[in-house]
Amino acid sequence: MTERTSQRVFAGVFLAPAFFLFTGFVALPGARALLYSLQKWDGLGRAEWIGLENFARLFQQGDLFLKALGHNLFIMGAAGSSVIGLALLFAALLHRRIRGAQLFRVAFFFPNVIAAVAVALLWVLLYSTTHFGIVNAFLAQVQSGCHALGWTWPNWRLPVPFLDSRFLIYSVVPMIIWEVTGFYMVLFLAAMEGIPESYYEAAKLDGATGFQQFRHITLPLIREVLTVGLVFLMISTLKFFDAIWVMENQTPTRDSHVLATLLYQKVFTEYNVGYGSAVAVCLFVLVFLGTLVSLRLSRAERIEY
Repeated sequence: MTERTSQRVFAGVFLAPAFFLFTGFVALPGARALLYSLQKWDGLGRAEWIGLENFARLFQQGDLFLKALGHNLFIMGAAGSSVIGLALLFAALLHRRIRGAQLFRVAFFFPNVIAAVAVALLWVLLYSTTHFGIVNAFLAQVQSGCHALGWTWPNWRLPVPFLDSRFLIYSVVPMIIWEVTGFYMVLFLAAMEGIPESYYEAAKLDGATGFQQFRHITLPLIREVLTVGLVFLMISTLKFFDAIWVMENQTPTRDSHVLATLLYQKVFTEYNVGYGSAVAVCLFVLVFLGTLVSLRLSRAERIEY
């Protein structure tokens, strides 16, 4: 056996378990989902072939799919941009060795290790309209203080029903920011700490400000990690499910549906496997195209250091 053949056998032995697991738990179920999306099936009886009818329904005027997709895109834009901006800011501050950096690193990352359902229940209590709701209690104190000073602003109608279906998509944005910013901060911070300190020292000698150092040194050298973070964030916002499902008591409405809750409700509540599979296929296509576009836009000559 030649050396090249032995290397191929060695690589094949180690790759075989991952290949079979991927095939059995990802590739084959994905192919079955594509097949189901072309059928009318309740998951129990006999399936009826209907072609692209399920996909046509998704884009009909008034269908839930477009409404849910709009909610996902809003979460991606509002929460995603805030998470990336705050994560870069906090990572840059910790990279400059501010006082208490280790404590802040642990504190910011801590929400990320809490189960998503527990986070949702915590924010249900925070948004509550009873005396347990800290957010409404804080707004009431602010309003009382303003009135005591003779100010007419803000004139809120309290308590604010943050958990109402009409406002829930907006209410989950602060929760997402609080929960995941720490993860991306640690991701970006790890990339920043790999940059040689001599680059910053040279920039200081040339009179560069802190912002100029961040813009011309830090950002270009962590571009690849930043792209990975954007892809992760895009995938997580498109697959967002837990908080909406918990906060809506497992019955989302038209005003609060996202793609994942719509998929789950159609398959496991209404037993419309074909429609739910069509949603799953569209979700896969959106994630794939979004990832491809992100990688294309960020493609540039790699910077070595």
